[in-house]
Amino acid sequence: MDTHLDLKQEIARTLDSLHDFAKWKLLVTSALAAAALGLTSGKSATPPDWLLLFVPYACAYVDLNTYQYVIRILVIARFLREHPGGDQALQEYERYCEGLRSQHRMFAFGEYAQVGSSIAFSLLAPVLAVTHFAEVRDTLGLSLAIATWALGLMLVLGIFLQYKRKCAAVVTSKIEDDWRSKPAASE
Repeated sequence: MDTHLDLKQEIARTLDSLHDFAKWKLLVTSALAAAALGLTSGKSATPPDWLLLFVPYACAYVDLNTYQYVIRILVIARFLREHPGGDQALQEYERYCEGLRSQHRMFAFGEYAQVGSSIAFSLLAPVLAVTHFAEVRDTLGLSLAIATWALGLMLVLGIFLQYKRKCAAVVTSKIEDDWRSKPAASE
């Protein structure tokens, strides 16, 4: 069994999961917005627009999972690049991709879309909930809404910054590996 091929297939499966996460973000934020704006089948006198305050948390949850999968891909790619005894063409391809990533930020559009959509959804959606509390002059509700909103936005940004630190660690850290000193195990 070719381990390098299995790892490359794992990257492909992980990419499929990443696309699913992007769909989930759109689905969950849309569902929260629809319910908050009263677009669901059960019409109430006043739509629960406070639900929009949870949009940043839904985005943060999806982002956290997405970033974990991207880091998995980076780890596998680094292993494929550096592990001796693998497919030479695959290793050269991974080195080429790493050069493009590090020199030209290739493959970063998904990252920009991920964090950009989270920030946009997290800034825009809760505005309606906050303005509702301001309009009805509910000072406590307004304070709680702003605090909830700010905390959610900070969570989105904090997860992104932590993700960037983890990516840098994957790319730049010295990995204490002992595969170079051990003989390959026979099957």
